[in-house]
Amino acid sequence: MAATELASFSFQPWANKRAEEGRLQDILARVSGERGHFRDITEASLQEELAADGALELSESGTEDEEEERDDASQLPEKARPATREELFKAKYEMLGNVRAAEQEILMSLDFVSLLLSRDAPRQAQNTVSPFLRDAVPLGTLGADVWKRMSTNSAREADYEKLAANVRIESLQESADNLLAAATRLESNVRKETQYWEQVLSISEEGWNICRIPGQQHRLGVSFGFSESAPEFSRRGLAALNSSSDGGVVVERGIGSASKALQATLHQDGQIIGTSKIPRLLDVEETTLEARIRYARDSLFDEELYHEMIRESRTITSLGAGMQGSTIEVKLGNGMRMSFDLISLDDSAEANGDGSSGGDTAAQTVALAARLLLSQAHREQIRARSAVPAPISDKSKEERVVMPILRPIMSPLLHRESLERLNAYIGGVDEMLVAAHVEHTAELAHISLAGNGTVESAGALMTMLQKPWTSEAKLQISDSKGIEACLVIRLETTLTEGFGSKLFLHVPWREEPYRLDSLEDLASAADAKLATLLARSLVNDMDGEWKCKDNEALVTQDVGPMRKGQAIWVTVDSRRRTLSLNSLSKEMSWRGEGEKSEKGLWEAVGEVL
Repeated sequence: MAATELASFSFQPWANKRAEEGRLQDILARVSGERGHFRDITEASLQEELAADGALELSESGTEDEEEERDDASQLPEKARPATREELFKAKYEMLGNVRAAEQEILMSLDFVSLLLSRDAPRQAQNTVSPFLRDAVPLGTLGADVWKRMSTNSAREADYEKLAANVRIESLQESADNLLAAATRLESNVRKETQYWEQVLSISEEGWNICRIPGQQHRLGVSFGFSESAPEFSRRGLAALNSSSDGGVVVERGIGSASKALQATLHQDGQIIGTSKIPRLLDVEETTLEARIRYARDSLFDEELYHEMIRESRTITSLGAGMQGSTIEVKLGNGMRMSFDLISLDDSAEANGDGSSGGDTAAQTVALAARLLLSQAHREQIRARSAVPAPISDKSKEERVVMPILRPIMSPLLHRESLERLNAYIGGVDEMLVAAHVEHTAELAHISLAGNGTVESAGALMTMLQKPWTSEAKLQISDSKGIEACLVIRLETTLTEGFGSKLFLHVPWREEPYRLDSLEDLASAADAKLATLLARSLVNDMDGEWKCKDNEALVTQDVGPMRKGQAIWVTVDSRRRTLSLNSLSKEMSWRGEGEKSEKGLWEAVGEVL
C-alpha cells in the first residue's frame, strides 16, 4: 500500500468490548475527517477504492449509473444550472426549506410514534415526545391493537351490502322528504312575503308614509300622526306593520292604544236632545288595512282634540266651561249645555245617535266643527313655523299656545241665543206698534255668512268661524206726514277679545252708538230711545210750538212766559208690552197682547191733551 493511500486512514486501538465502541457521532466525525464531506462519498467511489486494492471489481451497475448521471447532467439545459450568485443562493434557500420541511415531518412522525408508545412505555415516550405535544395532549391517549383478520364470509358480506344499501336508500328518502318540506316551507314563505309586501305597497300607493321603526331597523311602520301635534301625541303617530300567521299585515300601535272617538252631546233642561255619531269598529277580518290605519289616525286625532279642549276649558271657566269628572261641559244659557266625552269605539253602539232628530244633527255639526278647528290650528302652526323668525328670539321661553276650539264653537251658539232673545224683543215692540196703529217696518236679526255663505275651502270656513258674529235688527217708524226714523240694534258676539256678546244701539240724533253688555240693558235703553223716537214723530205731526226733550221722551208746548204750556209723555215698557201716552190730565195705553184699539197713537194725541 502506497504512502498516499495510508494517509487517508486513521488508526485507533481495538475496543476491548463491543459495547464500548465509539458513539455514532464520533464515528461520523472520523469518517468526515478521513474522506471529507458526505456528498463526496458515493457507492462508485467506494467501489473504486476497493477495486484499486484488488479486493473487489467495479460493478457494472455502478458504472452504468455514473454514466447515466453524467449523460443526464450533460443533457441539462443551461438554465437548470445556477449561473449567478443570486441563483446559487436561491437554490440554497430552496434546499434549506426542503430540509426544514423534512425535519418537521420527521419530528411529527416521531411525536406520533412517541404518543402511540406512551400507552405501553410512558417513561421512554416521555423522553422523545416534544414539549408542545406533551402540553397539548396527555400521554397514553393514543393506542393501537393488532386484530386477527376474520375469515371471509360471502353470505355475511352480502347481508352487509344489503344493509348498507337500505341505509343509503333511507338516507336518500329522508333527504328527499326534507327537500320537499323545505320547498313547501319556502313556497309558503314566499307566498306570505308576497302578500305582506303587496299590502305594504298598497298602503304606500294610497299616500301613507312607510318608514322603519326607530331602534328596530328590521321592522317597518306606517306614520299617520300630525307634525304639529303636541310631543306626547306626535310620538304616538307611528304603528308597526307586523306580519300575521297567514301573511297579512297587522297594525300594532302598542299596549293600551284602543281606538277612541270624541262624542258631542246637547242637553236641554237636563234632557239629552242630540248626540253625535261615532264610527262603528268592525272586526279585523271585515276591516281593510287602510281602514285600520284610518281608525288609528282618527283615534289619535280625537285624543289630541279632547286634550286641547280640556286645556282650553281651564282658561274660560268664566264663560261656563268646566270639567265634570272626565266630561267637558259648556253652559250655553237658556237651559242648554253641551258636553264632550272621549269614549272607546267598543262602547260606541250603546251611546251612538242615529241622526234622525235635529238635535243629533246639531251635535254632529258641533263635533265636526271641533275637528276642523283643530286642523285649522295645525295649519296655522305650520304657517307660523314656516315664517321668517324674529332677529332675536328666545325659543326656550316660548309657551305652548292654547288652541281655540271651544270658543269658536261657543261663539255662534251664544250668538244664536242672543239673536233669539233680540228677535223676541223686536217682536214684542212690533206688536205694540201694531196695536197703536203706528206705521213701521220691523226687520228681525238673522245670522249671515260672509260671501253669501259660500267658502272655497275648509280653512276659509274655519277662519270665518273664528271671526266675530254680527247681526242687525231694524225698526223704522213713519209718522202721519211720511217722515221716517230708524232705530238700529247691532249684535256682535266674539270670544277672542272681550268675552261674550255686545249690543250696539244706533239712534238718528247721535253719531256714536250706545254700547250695552246685556239684553236687559238693551231692552231698557231701546225702550227709552223708542219712546224718544215716537215723541219726535209726534212733534213733527203736531201744529204749534212743540219741542221734544230726548232724555225724557217729553213733548212740551211753549206758549209764553206768563202762561204754562202743555206736556205729553211717551213711555214704552217692553216687559209688559205696553205703549203709553200720558198728559197732565189723561193717560192712554196700548198693549201688544190685547185687542187692537180703534184709535191709534196719532189720533189719541188730541184726546190726551
